[in-house]
Amino acid sequence: MMKYLIAIGVLVVGVAAYFVFAPATTPPAPVPEPVATAPSEPEPVAAPAAPDDDTRLAQMAADTRENLPSALTDNVTWTDALFLPRMRIMEYSYVATGADDLRDMIATRAETICRDGREMFALGTTLRNSVENSEGVLIDRVYLLPEDCQRFY
Repeated sequence: MMKYLIAIGVLVVGVAAYFVFAPATTPPAPVPEPVATAPSEPEPVAAPAAPDDDTRLAQMAADTRENLPSALTDNVTWTDALFLPRMRIMEYSYVATGADDLRDMIATRAETICRDGREMFALGTTLRNSVENSEGVLIDRVYLLPEDCQRFY
């Protein structure tokens, strides 16, 4: 029995020694082939990358946020502009005494809003107007879809 244990021990030591002392074999790296280029050809100038739609819409929201008027009417004040890229929604937030004030304003100015936001609507973005009262409680939301603006183009 003892000779079997010694034989297994020698076998284990031999296998361990093989893995420890054997050189690691890695495949040789392929030699890259030289690329022939004509020295007289100038390198093309890389055109600046055009911003993607989400970046342009986020920039629109930032520009709008910077230029917010203090009051749109006696009853409606514009408080924020935000772009939500995952939902493709441009949200404008207002503080108003009542939701009807903003609904009436949007209904009477729909054509102007659609023409001013034509680039935004062309990108498939929905305009969401959130109306809050003076305590910050959401009163109503008014949506203007790209399809709603098609009749004005």
